[in-house]
Amino acid sequence: MPDRPLQRICYVEDDEDIQRIVRMSLERIGKMTVELVSDPLVAVPAITAFKPDLVMLDWMMPGMDGPTLFRKMKQLPEVSALPVVFITAKATQRDMDELIALGAAGAISKPFSPKDLPEQLRAIWAKLP
Repeated sequence: MPDRPLQRICYVEDDEDIQRIVRMSLERIGKMTVELVSDPLVAVPAITAFKPDLVMLDWMMPGMDGPTLFRKMKQLPEVSALPVVFITAKATQRDMDELIALGAAGAISKPFSPKDLPEQLRAIWAKLP
């Protein structure tokens, strides 16, 4: 379990409506600071500059999907240690198992409850080594 509360989240998501819902949920309900990145091709520099506690990735995005971005992050020392949680509509057990096998800290299925999202992330955070 990390020795500090979860406060800074970077979310890579191309859908503006989902971005707004996540921002509202995490900032208003969760009292967290959120950085949104719309383009996965520029995500690594944005993540590095923001210095989040945790990164959330959408699975399906144009240009580069979430698992590909995650694999890229794992190869870069400046972001490789960050815990990653996927938010995805690809919610089969096989898909979830694939994400965990890649090293993801967790996965949350779309649609998700904006009211419950902060606590879902805190529960994943609490289980981290």
